[in-house]
Amino acid sequence: MAVKPLGVLIVDDEIPLRQELRIFPWEACGAEWIGEASNGSEALELCADCVPDVVITDITMPVMDGIALTRELRKRYPNVQIILLTCHSDFHYVQEALRLGALEYILKVSMEEEELKQAMVKVRAAIAKERLAQDHAKREQRQSQAALFGKLLHGQMPGSSDWHSIALSEDRPVLLVRVLLDIPHPAYLHVKEPIQKWLNERESSDPGWLSWLTVRDREYFMLINCERPSEDVLQSLGMAMQDLTELMNRESTMLERSATAYAHASEAVTSKEGLASALAYSNEWRDALFYDRSSEESRVFAGQASPLTDMSEKKAKEISELLRKASSRSVASLKECLRGEFMDWCLAERIKPGQLMERMLNWQVEWLKEREGAELGGVSIALLMESGTLSQMVACMIRDIAAVELGRSRSRFEIRLAVQWIKDHLKEPLSLPVIAEQVGLSPHHISKLFREETGSTVNQYITRLRMEKAIELLRHSNKKVYEVAEEVGIPSYRYFTVTFRNWTGVSPTDYKRNS
Repeated sequence: MAVKPLGVLIVDDEIPLRQELRIFPWEACGAEWIGEASNGSEALELCADCVPDVVITDITMPVMDGIALTRELRKRYPNVQIILLTCHSDFHYVQEALRLGALEYILKVSMEEEELKQAMVKVRAAIAKERLAQDHAKREQRQSQAALFGKLLHGQMPGSSDWHSIALSEDRPVLLVRVLLDIPHPAYLHVKEPIQKWLNERESSDPGWLSWLTVRDREYFMLINCERPSEDVLQSLGMAMQDLTELMNRESTMLERSATAYAHASEAVTSKEGLASALAYSNEWRDALFYDRSSEESRVFAGQASPLTDMSEKKAKEISELLRKASSRSVASLKECLRGEFMDWCLAERIKPGQLMERMLNWQVEWLKEREGAELGGVSIALLMESGTLSQMVACMIRDIAAVELGRSRSRFEIRLAVQWIKDHLKEPLSLPVIAEQVGLSPHHISKLFREETGSTVNQYITRLRMEKAIELLRHSNKKVYEVAEEVGIPSYRYFTVTFRNWTGVSPTDYKRNS
């Protein structure tokens, strides 16, 4: 990756010296000339538009001298490195400027090209050291802030020391922005690093973005320096969400549908209580987005969300009756009902998404049992329970219903028997001859029928079931990776790890950690 050249600002009241420094071979030092000023006051005006990496300044100048300029630069732009140009008689000024934080000084009368190059080497080393220290401090701050947010999100009471990582006051209001990434979990793992790199770059380049942090997968929080969520702020956030959306779709090679980034901006936060309230409101928004995202194109939301309701026994019966009537007519009527009446009912009732998805999962399991004991696979369950919108949940249900009907219309009894036997003996060593013996067919014959009716080989099907089961265990149990491997019938830890990585794109350890 190319190293970004250092921006150099020249400050001197002598025109010939400025001309000489303007044509200096900055490229050889990994730098570029970005401007010049005749005194400290002009230099500060230029810095307001474009902050340089290094300022090379004379000490004795009219209006504002180099000492005053050094003092102001240290106060306003502490990361700017300062090189002093001086005469012999200015040495006591040099000592004062070095004390204030200037990095190096060069005598004008004897200034050589090589001396200036050496000074720039020193500047780059100082910048690298400072950035390393800042990155370390930022990581520690991010971890502390994530721990604080984690406690607040789980209803725990933070201690006084937990608040040290966030400065809140009436004089420094901030907006809490919660970002939700609508992207499947395996695909997210592939784009996680580019996303966080983008966030780091935005945080570094935009003074208003104070910090970012993450507590849960596919969710990020940002603290933005702002008095209120104005139209300009919301528009800027919208552009940022567009950038994140494009990044996810560009970087991921595992997407079956487009990924999207959404954000919710709070009112101005100035206190601990205000931050806790803003987090609570963002929780409500996160759940409400399950419905609102289905009907709105906006990627940025502000204020309080429309209220949600609990799944009562009466409402559960209404859903069951609605789907029972549709299912009794035909599978086509059931699909039509899910896309129409069912969605309309959900949008009107606005049941809390977790409760709705759990109810629909139970309904689907019961519906499948009535169809020759068909079952939902682990991946199908995970996709349904991770649905980001009502539309996605309905699409998952319809896809599984269609798959079951297609299987029923195509599958021979021997293949259904083989599939069930594989599921019942997944923990055991499985082979084509053993399976063929169980269903009374030759290995060659069952291999041919299995591929024709399922679209995959026996080994591919077994691997898929084992990986689906492994994903479920890694996400929802405390079993260690080697225990999961044994549970799904792959006692070789190394072979299990390689197979899992080929299937999901990440190692089992990383998948468990990120889940």
